[in-house]
Amino acid sequence: MLESDETLKKEVRKYKQLTIIFAIISIILACLLIFSLFNVRQIIIEKETSIEMQQELHEELDSILFEYESIKQSYGDLNSQLSERDSAIVLQAREIERLIASQADYRRIKKKLELLQSQGKEYVRLLDSLYVVNKELTLENKAVKSENLKLSQEKQELAKEKDILSEKVSTATKLKAYNINFKGILLRSGGKKEELTDKAKRVDQFKITFTLSENELIPSGEINIYCRISLPDGRILALGSGDSYSFYNNGKQLQYTIKSTLSYDNKAKSVTMIWKLREGDTAVAGTYTAQLFTDTDYIGESILVLK
Repeated sequence: MLESDETLKKEVRKYKQLTIIFAIISIILACLLIFSLFNVRQIIIEKETSIEMQQELHEELDSILFEYESIKQSYGDLNSQLSERDSAIVLQAREIERLIASQADYRRIKKKLELLQSQGKEYVRLLDSLYVVNKELTLENKAVKSENLKLSQEKQELAKEKDILSEKVSTATKLKAYNINFKGILLRSGGKKEELTDKAKRVDQFKITFTLSENELIPSGEINIYCRISLPDGRILALGSGDSYSFYNNGKQLQYTIKSTLSYDNKAKSVTMIWKLREGDTAVAGTYTAQLFTDTDYIGESILVLK
């Protein structure tokens, strides 16, 4: 009986020991579980914080770049003058993007963002300076162009006035023929009596009379007067062809019908020029033109219509 009790006591002690061991193990496992859960939660919190920080950094970078691009667009072509600084800012932005993607140190990225923002502000300051300088240059160029335009207009006016004056002087130094009469003449009484006629078959000679103008600006002396009589078909009446029966006017060689050399003393002078039809020649019906020239100028003309 005593041996059975002793055995039972041993079993009870063994059971208690096992129970204590299981309890200790359970407590240890519970502690480990709680610790693991705490670590997992801490990791989740840190991960969420890291994501939030990355998002914050991305938003800040995007904001700086958006503002930077907006300013660049507002200044237009001026940006081309700061291409090197623009390239440096772009490289800095790419470096920050790389650091954010690699989850680099938050404070390091923040410092680089601050530097990027500072570079952007410096870029804007330089753009403002360029804008002011360009504006001043533009105003200066406008003033110069306006002055040049004014000078050009004045030069054109002076040239125009000079041309007008030159034309007036040129006109003033030219002779003119006034009261030009171009008539067909019938000779009677053996050529002693003249009778005007407009009948082609009755014409014996053509007679041109006119008044040569007075002009004090022309040197006095001998002056050649040329008369060109053109037939209805356009041919020029002349004694012959070649240099002996031609003159030059404005660089062109012209045939003449009658040439008269007279002494000019700057006063108005009456002039008569006559072309006699050669024996056997007969005038034809139509319109004849008599043009008058000096060695330098055309001085007038008249027409005759024969029936």
